[in-house]
Amino acid sequence: MRRPRIHIYLGIALGLLLSGGVAASAQAQDQPARELIVATKPLEPFVFVEPELRGFSIDVWDEVATRIGAETVWDQRDSVQEILDSVESGEADVAIAGISITTSREMVVDFSHPYFSSGLQIATTGSEDGGGLRSVLGLATRRDVLVPLAGLVGLIAVISHLVWWTERSDNPDFPRGYREGIWEAIWWSTVNVVTGGEAVKDIRRPLSRVLALMWMIVGLLLMAYVTARATTVLTVQELEGSINGLDDLSSNRVLTVQETAATEFLTSRSIPFDTRRDITEAMQSMVDGEADAVVYDSAVLAYRTNTDFSGQAEMVGSLFAPDPYGIAVAQGSELREDINEALLSMAADGTLDRLHFQWFGEER
Repeated sequence: MRRPRIHIYLGIALGLLLSGGVAASAQAQDQPARELIVATKPLEPFVFVEPELRGFSIDVWDEVATRIGAETVWDQRDSVQEILDSVESGEADVAIAGISITTSREMVVDFSHPYFSSGLQIATTGSEDGGGLRSVLGLATRRDVLVPLAGLVGLIAVISHLVWWTERSDNPDFPRGYREGIWEAIWWSTVNVVTGGEAVKDIRRPLSRVLALMWMIVGLLLMAYVTARATTVLTVQELEGSINGLDDLSSNRVLTVQETAATEFLTSRSIPFDTRRDITEAMQSMVDGEADAVVYDSAVLAYRTNTDFSGQAEMVGSLFAPDPYGIAVAQGSELREDINEALLSMAADGTLDRLHFQWFGEER
């Protein structure tokens, strides 16, 4: 008699378990998706705010939100720093735009896996603002011009001392006093190499004449080399522009956007720069002649030079300072794991590649 009762009890327990599971499932289905406040900022082509929110980063987040079962409430801000501050303070749950993953930012927020790999690049007007004077002054930073020029100056100093020493005893053109005499000798040596002969002072002693002859030959050859190098550099600058890569920034006026990865990079390389509020203002300042180059995210610069500033600015040099973009959440947030799982699945099934091709016309 006990065995049937056991079966009855087991049946009742199983029925209660199944009914509880069905009820729980029905209750879960009735629950609305979790609502997340997502902070963003304008950064074309990642985020367009007019006439509606759209862009590469917006599409990425919409897909992530669908996969983690979240409803999005957008919170538009004006800068990357503002959207990061909103996440840190708890005003927003997530921040996305074109947020570079940097060491300093990792100290205040957590980042997802990168969903876009970029880097810094240079945009310039492609012309020399400031005319010929600025081009000539730029030669002083060129090693291939500076080294032979320094050699020429050094030889002038050596020859001047030798000539003054041999002529000072019986030639009134070279006074015996060192200060007066050496300046006269320097003047003679300089004019001699520039004009190609004795044009201002008479050389009397045989040794001085030998030195003068040697100096005319060597000095003219060296002067011709320096002139040729300077002419070559100026010609290349005229054809290509004075800024062709990272090494040319130090001698030019550089702009970037305040509180960005570009400012951190330029500071770390001791490259002088000024900042503007956003990339549009920075590009416009350069076009207006207030700067020679803008350093910023490569994808954003490429978009700007091909749209708003087409024909006025161009990209130069290669990509430098790898700059991955991530989605920011509060430190210790459980959202990070959910977002990472969604991004990994999007990469695996080709969704990220499709979105990248849609917005940038090329595979990741």
